[in-house]
Amino acid sequence: MKLRHIHPLTWGILFGTFLARMATFFVMPFFAIYLATLGFSASVIGTIFAVMALSSLFMSFFGGMLSDRYGRKQLMLLGIISFAVTFAGLALASELLWFYILSALMGISKSFLEPASRALISDTTRADERVIVYNIRYFIINLAAAFGPLLAVALSMTGVKNAFFIVTVSYVLYGIVMALLFHRYPVEESGEVKARPKLTETFRVLREDRTFRYVIIGMIFAIIGYSQINSTLPQFIAFNDGFTDGSRLFAYLLTTNAVTVLIVQYPIMRFGIRVSPIRSLFFGISTLSIGLLLIGLATMEWVLFVAMFIFTVGEVFMFTMTDVLTDDLAPEHLRGTYFGAMGLTALGQSVGPIIGGALLDWFGTSSLPVFGSLALLTGCGAFFFAMAIKERKATLALVEETAG
Repeated sequence: MKLRHIHPLTWGILFGTFLARMATFFVMPFFAIYLATLGFSASVIGTIFAVMALSSLFMSFFGGMLSDRYGRKQLMLLGIISFAVTFAGLALASELLWFYILSALMGISKSFLEPASRALISDTTRADERVIVYNIRYFIINLAAAFGPLLAVALSMTGVKNAFFIVTVSYVLYGIVMALLFHRYPVEESGEVKARPKLTETFRVLREDRTFRYVIIGMIFAIIGYSQINSTLPQFIAFNDGFTDGSRLFAYLLTTNAVTVLIVQYPIMRFGIRVSPIRSLFFGISTLSIGLLLIGLATMEWVLFVAMFIFTVGEVFMFTMTDVLTDDLAPEHLRGTYFGAMGLTALGQSVGPIIGGALLDWFGTSSLPVFGSLALLTGCGAFFFAMAIKERKATLALVEETAG
């Protein structure tokens, strides 16, 4: 695939994603630590993250479907504007109620922007080139993740409120770029997309597509484990007497995570294409669980870096193939609905921080009970990915038999 074949709207999404995500990674990984400095307990901080995920979970029933029904442009721009308002509000908030409200708005913004932008990439990219474009998107997200925390450390995170305003400006720029591109390159929707799916379409998809249903359940368990990187892990490191300068150590771990992604993404992507996206998810959740367990066994800083490397390999196995698998399973006129339904995995993001926060409150800085429990819970998702593999084989066999 040649880069000049990428549609300008897709380039706009890639540029805006990098800009907005780098600004977000500049501040959000430290959000839990910032909330702790305001006097909130680990359990309360977990509920703030949970509200964010729950709002995204609730709206995932509608966000993708609305992009199929009313168009990618409207949902994308609405999501970008909502993100800008959210981060501006976080810069001004100090009361717990406002953090709950703004966390809910952030989840809603995500449910509008993410399915619409990924569906638009699919709409404007040839089927045989989508796996490359989706992985370019994942690559630049992790490039942003590599530079964002380092930039925060270089600036010593002077003024978290100012950092939130930086994110706000980034989303405003993203919105301006996309508005100009939509004006220059109007989106032409197919007749199937204009069929306007009903609000109940997401429920029908989950009821009838058993493979997709198993994948979503497996991803919920996977994201319970993955969510700990932004909620439980930073609190554990920052307030563990065994580690010096926890905030700086956490920033370096995040950079290790992002750099590892950049190094291993391409070979893992090739492997995932060869063995099938669902098998890639199975390998990913297994490796992710091992990484969490190793964090629980870590008593020295270098072990944390090894654990982060293993954790990240599992992450890459899963997230390089998630969009590809969703696109592969979705009928053309229901792409937005399928991508929106994948937002149901936010249930893992909802309960993950609560579980992690409760474990921290119960066990304190005793790492093995905290992260060992999380590793065991995350690993349960492997069963559902195994069921998805079995169901997908049966479906493809039936299709071949019918065609024959």
